[in-house]
Amino acid sequence: MTSSKTSLKAWIDLAEGLYEFLNRNRTTINYQFQDLKVSVPQSTGENSEKADWGINGTVSISTSEAQKPEGSDVT
Repeated sequence: MTSSKTSLKAWIDLAEGLYEFLNRNRTTINYQFQDLKVSVPQSTGENSEKADWGINGTVSISTSEAQKPEGSDVT
C-alpha cells in the first residue's frame, strides 16, 4: 500500500473507532464553525490546483445514533 493510501486508511480507521466509541457511550458531538474557509485540491499531488470554498456564517453539525429498544433484534 502506498504512503497516501496507508495514511487515508489510518484516518478512516480512527474515524470509525471514534464513531463506534461515541455511539456506545450515547454521546453527541456538536461542531460550530464561523467563516469557514477550505481549499479543496482538484487532484492529488503537492502542486495541484485548489478551489477555495467558504461559508459566511455558522454551520452546526450534530451526530447521534438512536439506541435500539432493549430486547430488540433490530440492528
